[in-house]
Amino acid sequence: MKRFFNNLEKYLKFYFLIAIIALSGSFFFLLNRLYKVESYLANFSTIKGDGGKEVLVQKIVDTCGEDCKSQIESAVSKAVATISATTKTAVQNQPVPPASKNKQTTYISLSGPITTTATGWVDAAGTDVYIDLVNDYGKDTWVSWEAFLSVANGNGTAFARLYDVTHSIAVNGSEISTTKGDSTQVSSGNLNLWSGRNLYRVQLKSLNSFVVTFGSGRIKVSY
Repeated sequence: MKRFFNNLEKYLKFYFLIAIIALSGSFFFLLNRLYKVESYLANFSTIKGDGGKEVLVQKIVDTCGEDCKSQIESAVSKAVATISATTKTAVQNQPVPPASKNKQTTYISLSGPITTTATGWVDAAGTDVYIDLVNDYGKDTWVSWEAFLSVANGNGTAFARLYDVTHSIAVNGSEISTTKGDSTQVSSGNLNLWSGRNLYRVQLKSLNSFVVTFGSGRIKVSY
């Protein structure tokens, strides 16, 4: 019996030692967790929200030192200077509109109707006209032209242009066209005519031999 109690005492001491070690480990683990929680909460502060309730908000930590701030300010200053210089350059390079001037406009009629089925350029009889821009209208003169064109049943394309008979060349930029079956007014952009007194006439052609009709036209002179 005495032996039994001796063994029991040994076992109790052993388990008691194990319990002490386990309790100590738990205590140190709990302390470590509390330290981490305290460190985490140090990054937060409380403010009063709606109804006077306290709200936990995270603090914003400025990790940018003086050298960092100096570099940022320098970069911003350079960017502002670049934008300012670009804006000034853009404004300075804008074209200056010419001084306003009251222009007069006159029209030179080109008679029609004239038809053709030719697929190459042919002269439109009765459309000859002489023009001397400088002597008749002055140096500051703008010229364009327009005509009523159609192609039978809207099949194909009707073309027209002005031809400089004096120099045996087509007037650059004067070609106009339509694919409509009904008579349609078509206009060109501004034209550059050769200096001096030159003879001009209308020329026509069809894309695919369908009847092309030149109803009438006119040259517009602004001076």
